[in-house]
Amino acid sequence: MQVNKLPGLLIVVGFLFVGIILIVGTYKRWASLVDPPTDEWMFYSHAFLKKCFGKTFLIYFNYSIGAILILSGLIGIWNGIRK
Repeated sequence: MQVNKLPGLLIVVGFLFVGIILIVGTYKRWASLVDPPTDEWMFYSHAFLKKCFGKTFLIYFNYSIGAILILSGLIGIWNGIRK
């Protein structure tokens, strides 16, 4: 592995990690991801989304963003391997 590929690899691994955390946390119904207090809506994006759209939307949002991040990470790894 070349040194100049290291920042890209760290970003890809970060995408994979955050995507997995979102999906696993939503599946296990972690309160900070699925049911955050709406009092914190100005500081926490999930609380804002819950306040505007509801808990069900937040669950689908977490799964969607988690899948997109994992897919982006896998595409990044694939592109890194091919070059």
